[in-house]
Amino acid sequence: MTYKEDPPRDDPLTRTDEMAVADGRSRRRLRPGTRRDEILEAAQAVFSELGFDRTTLNDVAERAGVTKGAVYHYFDSKDELFIALLRERLMPHIEAGEELLANTTASREQILRELLTQSWTHYQQPGQIELAILAMNELPKIPEVGRILFDEVVQRGRRMMKEALARGVELGEIPSCDIDAAAAVVPYMIMGVALGHRLFRGVDPLTLSAERLGGAAVAVLLRGVGAGDEDDCR
Repeated sequence: MTYKEDPPRDDPLTRTDEMAVADGRSRRRLRPGTRRDEILEAAQAVFSELGFDRTTLNDVAERAGVTKGAVYHYFDSKDELFIALLRERLMPHIEAGEELLANTTASREQILRELLTQSWTHYQQPGQIELAILAMNELPKIPEVGRILFDEVVQRGRRMMKEALARGVELGEIPSCDIDAAAAVVPYMIMGVALGHRLFRGVDPLTLSAERLGGAAVAVLLRGVGAGDEDDCR
């Protein structure tokens, strides 16, 4: 199954952005890195509004204020654009965790606390929860794209978490039979708490700040319900 669109024949990339006009708006000349980022921002907005199937690269180009040829300059197809959007928004979080593991000699609990806090902070960044909702809504419809992202992003995140948990196994703090399951479950649990907080924050009578809720989630994952200390409750 493929979603690649035919390359535009009457919209060559060599045409300057100032010369192309859509809906009465002049195209802007931008540095390549800036233009690419704006295309990704536009893609996230359009995919969220229309869904993957209904979105076209014309829709993305119009939202970004660039020519369709400019979109094709960076992305060969709608599949590639969607993959790039998710990959590039998610990978910095994974890479930050890998860097932490590579450059620390902290205890297992300190490492896990930092990784879990990083993960929570990641979901508080603008657009990240919306991106997670977009992925949940659209990836089941395009399993081939989902497999690519699972292999490149989810599996890499699990390896990172497994490495952190392995240090606990070495110290006898975690049974070795639990490590694979734990490495899979913990990231989903953090994401689930962040999603629930965002979805119901306008109607939930229990008003908790993101900081307090994140601290509680980290404490529960580290030690279990009711096992936190006074510092976790502040």
